[in-house]
Amino acid sequence: MRNITPALFAAIAQARETGLVPRSLVYVTAKNRATGQPESVGVWSDREDANITVLGGTNGLPVTRLYHGGGALLDVSEIPRVSDLTIQTVTIGLSQLAGASQRLIREYDVRLAKVEIHQVLIDPKSGQLVSVEAPVFLGEVDGAPVRTPSIGGEGSIELKVVSDAISMLTRTNPRKSSYEAQKRRQGDEWGLYSGTIQSWQIPWGQKDSAKQKTASKPKSFSNPVLDYFKGFGY
Repeated sequence: MRNITPALFAAIAQARETGLVPRSLVYVTAKNRATGQPESVGVWSDREDANITVLGGTNGLPVTRLYHGGGALLDVSEIPRVSDLTIQTVTIGLSQLAGASQRLIREYDVRLAKVEIHQVLIDPKSGQLVSVEAPVFLGEVDGAPVRTPSIGGEGSIELKVVSDAISMLTRTNPRKSSYEAQKRRQGDEWGLYSGTIQSWQIPWGQKDSAKQKTASKPKSFSNPVLDYFKGFGY
């Protein structure tokens, strides 16, 4: 169960009288296509750009980030909150017209980019955050389809984000069966013939069909005594 701050609990308790303004924040760290270096772009569901303090997803410490508004972030699908180890997916809708979302898709390689999603509450009177919040979802981009509209149509940019921690548990490590990788560990040659035996067809639980055919044929035995007398015409 996730713990909430006292300030957030008090704001929720008084929400009927004072009101609350929910906002979603998305922070994407991707590789710059020009420099090859990782850079980050933040967007949120508000009208203006703002420097917002949140808790970072990697270390849990407060960090102030720039989040672009102006309609760059259109929507965030419902965040799955489950207790099992199934891979959860969140869809993030971005505007094709906003400069921040255009820059994110065009100038950055978002494949497997790291994503942090925060959900915050704003006090409608002061316009300030109720409390500094931890991310509600950590993931990586698993797809970023861009739909270009026809004349008079509507386009869209969608980031499909899968849960980072759970997806890592399902990945296989190819170095486990790599001879070159194992050889670096004190000359380990366990996988020396792995490339050869991978094509072997080894029967399991039943006899080999080729051996069965051989076994069905009667075997011929030679008798040295009879062979000796056959040489004299017997």
